[in-house]
Amino acid sequence: MRSSIVLALLIFSVSGTSAALAAKDLATVNGKSITDRDMDQALSGFTQAQRNEILKDPEARKQIVDSLIDQELMVQAAAKKGLENSPEYKTALEGFRKQFLSGLLVDKELGSQMSESAAREYYKNNRADYTTTQVRAQHILTFTKEEAQELLKKAQNPNMDFQELAEKFSRDPSAKNNRGELGFFGKEYMVPEFTNPAFAAKKDDIVGPVKTAYGWHIIKVVDRKIGGFLEYEEVELRVKSALRQQLVTRYLDQTRKSAKITRN
Repeated sequence: MRSSIVLALLIFSVSGTSAALAAKDLATVNGKSITDRDMDQALSGFTQAQRNEILKDPEARKQIVDSLIDQELMVQAAAKKGLENSPEYKTALEGFRKQFLSGLLVDKELGSQMSESAAREYYKNNRADYTTTQVRAQHILTFTKEEAQELLKKAQNPNMDFQELAEKFSRDPSAKNNRGELGFFGKEYMVPEFTNPAFAAKKDDIVGPVKTAYGWHIIKVVDRKIGGFLEYEEVELRVKSALRQQLVTRYLDQTRKSAKITRN
């Protein structure tokens, strides 16, 4: 484990740590304690199995503590320079406040639904999403559904070159160079709105219009590589993230119903 990676985890992690047990000091920096709670925070992005593996490695533990020491040195140096009063810090702090409170709300309101057993059940019900199967696809991006529908008709003409259409009409900036070619990709590399129809299609199928945050897509499946299913332990973090997102989406759908929202 590289200390720079650990340091990045320390900076960007917003998960809370239980304060039920007394913290054990691991080091001090100019009188400021670094505790095992700080180490837990540094490892919050790992699975329990990964944390256990890291913590039993003395060298890995040392590197984590060294990273925590480095971070504390930088924090103290920044405080001496008064950077806590800078506009940049205050803006970032407000952003962190929103992010942390949102995460804390999810943990409090939905945490009981994100148990290990719930994650395994989610994996069981969505196993088709966790596979090594890949598709090779080409796409045409448009900004309107109407434009996409017109291009779909043209693309389905057997005498039409799909990539020629992509090069000429696609709104994807890279289309002029790659002519809509996306290469092979797995389900985890694209948004579900795109991958679900692409993976459901057969070789040489042209499907669409497909709506994503980027616009409307026409997708041509050029090839497929059939793989096997991944075991739960191989995709545990992905499963838990997907379950969390599903629960948050449902929670927000309910919350929006009682909220007064206006758009300018």
